[in-house]
Amino acid sequence: MKKRKSGHSRTRESADARRLAIESLLAGASQESTARAAHVSCRTIRRWLADAAFCVELEKGRTLAFEDALGALKGGAAIAVKTLLQNLTAKSPGERRQAAKEILTFCFKGVEAVDFEARLKHVEELLEAGGIEIIRAGRVS
Repeated sequence: MKKRKSGHSRTRESADARRLAIESLLAGASQESTARAAHVSCRTIRRWLADAAFCVELEKGRTLAFEDALGALKGGAAIAVKTLLQNLTAKSPGERRQAAKEILTFCFKGVEAVDFEARLKHVEELLEAGGIEIIRAGRVS
């Protein structure tokens, strides 16, 4: 007679399968490919995707992956800016004009983002100080 695996072993295997499934989904795999990667059925993947706890784990993984990617982009930003600045002295007038246009575009977008953030912070402060009543009373400064 075969010995049954303990519940603890199943839990560990299930946790491993869930981790593999999350990694596969984060990599953009289909549900079918994810099921193969995690060594579970497609039905299990669908059930997990309907489970709030699994979706929280998946979203945490997405957030971490996005933060990692953003960190890598930030690392390249200084090089990209240096390249644009170097292109301001390119031999071709078209290359110089394009570099200037891109630099100005990024500067304006940056100013807009900073301004928007300041305005949003002001609105949040107003809401915390008394909410909509301050705005309705026209006491917005």
